[in-house]
Amino acid sequence: MKGARLPGSKRPAVVIVLTGGTGTGKSTVAAELQKRHARVVEVDRYVRTLLRPGEPAWHDLLEAFCGALLKGRRVALRPVFSPGDFNDRQGRAFTQLPWVIGPRGNIRRDRLRALVFSRPAALKRLNRIVQPRLRQLLDETVAQHRQRSRRPLVLDMAVYPEPSFRGLGDVVLWVRASQAVRAQRLAKRKRLSPAQARARVRAQWPDAAYRKISDCVLSNTGSNRDLRLAVEKIWSRLLTKAAGGNT
Repeated sequence: MKGARLPGSKRPAVVIVLTGGTGTGKSTVAAELQKRHARVVEVDRYVRTLLRPGEPAWHDLLEAFCGALLKGRRVALRPVFSPGDFNDRQGRAFTQLPWVIGPRGNIRRDRLRALVFSRPAALKRLNRIVQPRLRQLLDETVAQHRQRSRRPLVLDMAVYPEPSFRGLGDVVLWVRASQAVRAQRLAKRKRLSPAQARARVRAQWPDAAYRKISDCVLSNTGSNRDLRLAVEKIWSRLLTKAAGGNT
């Protein structure tokens, strides 16, 4: 089925949401779908774009989590930031950089991740900043792709269980693996301790949340070769289901 397309030349491009938690093998599946003529969009790259220094979400994040306001809100002439570039809400200058950014203004995702994993209220605050903008960007991506191409479009996004993203795709493919397997893979890839890896996995969406919103499931409990073979078997089913046919 390599290079397969939907039956019917006038059909718009199908949109496949590829979802699953860290350590499930989602990236391997995305690479296999790309080999089958699909265009793959890594949604986390969009998040990084939204949070670049100077973007509206960057300013909102700094204010929401650090109470920091950039003087003049202009970053073009600031290749490196200093504490004096920021005021608090009372107009007082910072004495050190806001904890959530590095010297070049980049968001310290490790620090932010540690906070939102441990505090649900902080995660909700972050989602309010990022998700509406991300949804708009994804809607634009889908619309533009369908205007220009009939290639299947794959949105690689772990955050799909969030209600903000419902209805983005024609079909949802969930890649799953046990928590133990995921933690083992994550510890190896990120050089984390077993306890750190297990904590990260537990902090993500549970299987029940993914199962509820998924149309197709790939269980990744074996080797990469096993996973590639599973993708081969499910590819035509994905296209048929996305087109509204029987599976």
